[in-house]
Amino acid sequence: MSTPTLRRPASTARPPSLPDPFPTPGPAEHRPVSSRPAVSDDLLSLGLALLVLAALLPLRRVFIGTEWVRPVIGSAVLALGIGWGSRRLRVGPVTHLAMSIIGLLVFVTIAFLPATAAAGLLPTLRTLDALRDLFLYGLELVTLRPSPTFAEAGLLLLAVAGVWIIAYLADGMMFVLRSPLAAITAALVLWCVPLAVAPGGESIVVPGLAMLGAAGLLLLLGNANATGTWGKAVVAGTSSARTGPVPPMGWAMLTAAAVCGVLLAGALPGFQERPVYNVRGGSGTTITTNPIVNIRDRLVATNTGPVLRVDTDRPVYMRTTALDTFNEREEWGIDGTIGGSNVRGPVADPPSIPTETVQVEVLVEGIETGAILAPTPYLTTEVAGSRASDMRYDADLATLTVPGDAPLVRGDRYRVTASLPQPDAEVLRAVQPDPASPHTELPANVPQLVNDLAQQIVTAAGATTMFDRALAIQDHLRTWSYSTQPQLGSGSTFIERFINGQQGYCEQFAGTMAVMLRTMGIPSRLAVGYTPGTQGDDGSWEVTNANAHAWVEVDFGELGWVAFEPTPRTDGNVLVPDGESVVPTRTVAMAQAEGDGVPDPVGPGELPQSRQTEDPLTGEDPLVPLGSEAPAGNGSGSASGTDDGGVPWLLVLLALAGVGAVALVGARGRMTPDRPPEERIERARLRAERVGAAVGRARRTGETDAEYFVRLSDGHPSGTALAGPSTRADFAPAVTVADARTAESAAGTIRSRLMGRASRTARARLAIREALSR
Repeated sequence: MSTPTLRRPASTARPPSLPDPFPTPGPAEHRPVSSRPAVSDDLLSLGLALLVLAALLPLRRVFIGTEWVRPVIGSAVLALGIGWGSRRLRVGPVTHLAMSIIGLLVFVTIAFLPATAAAGLLPTLRTLDALRDLFLYGLELVTLRPSPTFAEAGLLLLAVAGVWIIAYLADGMMFVLRSPLAAITAALVLWCVPLAVAPGGESIVVPGLAMLGAAGLLLLLGNANATGTWGKAVVAGTSSARTGPVPPMGWAMLTAAAVCGVLLAGALPGFQERPVYNVRGGSGTTITTNPIVNIRDRLVATNTGPVLRVDTDRPVYMRTTALDTFNEREEWGIDGTIGGSNVRGPVADPPSIPTETVQVEVLVEGIETGAILAPTPYLTTEVAGSRASDMRYDADLATLTVPGDAPLVRGDRYRVTASLPQPDAEVLRAVQPDPASPHTELPANVPQLVNDLAQQIVTAAGATTMFDRALAIQDHLRTWSYSTQPQLGSGSTFIERFINGQQGYCEQFAGTMAVMLRTMGIPSRLAVGYTPGTQGDDGSWEVTNANAHAWVEVDFGELGWVAFEPTPRTDGNVLVPDGESVVPTRTVAMAQAEGDGVPDPVGPGELPQSRQTEDPLTGEDPLVPLGSEAPAGNGSGSASGTDDGGVPWLLVLLALAGVGAVALVGARGRMTPDRPPEERIERARLRAERVGAAVGRARRTGETDAEYFVRLSDGHPSGTALAGPSTRADFAPAVTVADARTAESAAGTIRSRLMGRASRTARARLAIREALSR
């Protein structure tokens, strides 16, 4: 049998142990033909790009939707494109590193913070400050958000930066160290991280095949250059020779590796098991995830089928549990664990007030995997059915659970008897808050703004009792805007931003109201579960993921917990108490359909649910979509290697942009951030005037600061807050740093309120005005 061998060319060559990947050019007759690279660097660049893109596939486990795709892929392609262009320009590694840093800075500026850049492109000192804050905000969200989560600006910045760094390292390992295996190792890190931090459940066959295929292809292409220096492949005993960059045996080995990888993956330790590390906020409960952080995921879930079918005579909230602590990590959770005794007959005594007895039968349909919280109305007093024997009831949280090793599954049924409290409003008004209640505790980092707004609301409403104060805050919050894509959290830092933006979904509304009540000494907590859902022709109620909800419960001592509803859901599927009906029997939507209900008070500036809101750190849109004209598009085109002049010109532009950014940062650096209070107040005043002009509310002739800013803010307290320091800066002998801070905060609030309802044209006009004013 003939044996393939490698014949060394007769001409002088390097020893086999030292193949020369970059043979010295010279006359063709003085060097062996086989010493030329079998695969061009352009083809290797394309193979590396395929490898990095394959490594990005598991990110779909981390982020909900597709908003992350363009910026993340754009960052990878542009990082690799800069590496390809640097080789075309024959620059050294230090220059390549500088070009990559400048490219990353320009890219994230355009993607996340265009309003802070000069001409929408060149980063400024303001951009660097905002990027630092956004980066720290992203690190904070890592500890608070479960996976999968929305592509919030902070998290997306972390992903873009990480992908860029990995792409840069993989490019250097491939073309500087000439090690395809090292490049694959770098990409493998990027591929493994999402699989380690995100929950399992999805098949990894597609990401696995893509990674195996791309890695195998890069190995074959990269090693073809090394074997190409050995000469032609010759079969002993014959005069035939086989040449080519990839021998057939290589393709056979690649195919065999892919097949074995797929067939044997299930034997690997940890395959499809729980993730190594869950990126979740700790709540100290027996639940695998904090219920509050799952609400938004369910609200926009692609699965729109029923979660529960509830057979009852009237609409009720299907409550899963309550969250009774708000900690220094800015998170609602549970103090301790959910426990309780086994259900045997009655589970709780009815409250000592008038109640309405409701019989409810629950059919579990599409509830999440591993669910141990059994949705029931408040207050459940008796449970029956096949699952009743293994259920436990926690009286403190009024929570019904099933064992973790026997969670609720499709087809489970259980029947509950609930005693819905029917307290009289006048009786509730006579109750005084318990100063020793643990449900008034708050961490020290709750902003003063929260208490100030709460006091303004109750003072304006003339509310003096605990019940009336809760109603006043509820009704005020229901005049704000509802959105399922607010890009905000529920903590105190986020509450301040939510108050300034006045837009969010149930987590923000309920969390903010509960914290406001606690600042006034009123014991409160969050309830988590589902709104009533949609009633079918058979009288039963269909509850879906879209009905996931959080609301507020206030402790009225011996009268029990009373629910309040601050969220102005656009579907009207909420039960809103008032001074006459503490426990309403109709949802807002039902009352509107019957023509005798008060419309759900959604503000005129409500944004569509699909639209992202302003970034919580800068007040700007968190992500500007990257179109074909953006750097990501240019990078994508250059990676293919079809345009010899495109990438160098892009790199020149990026270099010029970096030089301009450095010069601009240096120039602005001479303007110290510790400006005099008078200058800071003037800048805040001009900021508010610019946004007013951009939205068609310019200052009128003869209009004073007080008149203009109150009109500009539509009577919001921020108008008066800005007018005071502005007037003092003009007429008082001196102003203080506190005046400057008040003016800056008020100007930011006015800007956020107006820009939340502004058109894209108005936003662009404001960006131009602000750029010209720098």
